[in-house]
Amino acid sequence: MKRFMSVILVFLLGIFAVRIADTAQALHDVESSVLRLHILAASDSSADQTNKLLVRDALLAQSAVWNRGCSNRAEMEETLVANLPMIEQIAEQTLRENACDDPVTASICKMDFPQRQYGDITLPAGEYEALCLVIGEGEGQNWWCVMYPSICVQSASAPTDAVPSEMMGELLNDDACALVTDTESYEVRLKCVELFRAITDWITETLSQWHEKSTADETSAVDIGISE
Repeated sequence: MKRFMSVILVFLLGIFAVRIADTAQALHDVESSVLRLHILAASDSSADQTNKLLVRDALLAQSAVWNRGCSNRAEMEETLVANLPMIEQIAEQTLRENACDDPVTASICKMDFPQRQYGDITLPAGEYEALCLVIGEGEGQNWWCVMYPSICVQSASAPTDAVPSEMMGELLNDDACALVTDTESYEVRLKCVELFRAITDWITETLSQWHEKSTADETSAVDIGISE
């Protein structure tokens, strides 16, 4: 009986492991298909927070132009990289029109985002490529959304009737689309994926530090031998 129960337990754990692996792949597909937007305000003053939102609206209003002709995240990223000077110019011009002389730095970076809901979809927490803008010292509360696909344009001055789930459905496979439209069903598995990634990152960092230390020790040993 105990052996039978052990077999059943191993079988169930195997099924759960497969489902976690499928969830990890679906999350990766979401992360690699979406390009986020991250804006850091100069400070938490009401004026700087207002300026942050004005910059947001100016960029999102322009995003339709940058999205035109882009069929995937990589193409959108290339377009934004080519237009980083213009993006900074648009942001700074918006600030100047509102009596703010803070500089703006724009870049494409990979960063961690928390779980966020946009209309009828929920983007799970994960590591996403993003257009990052830092206003002034960048010490204020941030704002994040999605540049590609343009599911956040409704926050800008030019609203749209686009449904987020339909826009994401054009980019994602069935598993990834199910993940963003029914995130609650994946909650436990997403937590397991998050834990697995944290452990993997810790192991990678530990091995890297060990390798660097070993290399440094070997170099020191060689130097000592030469000096002798």
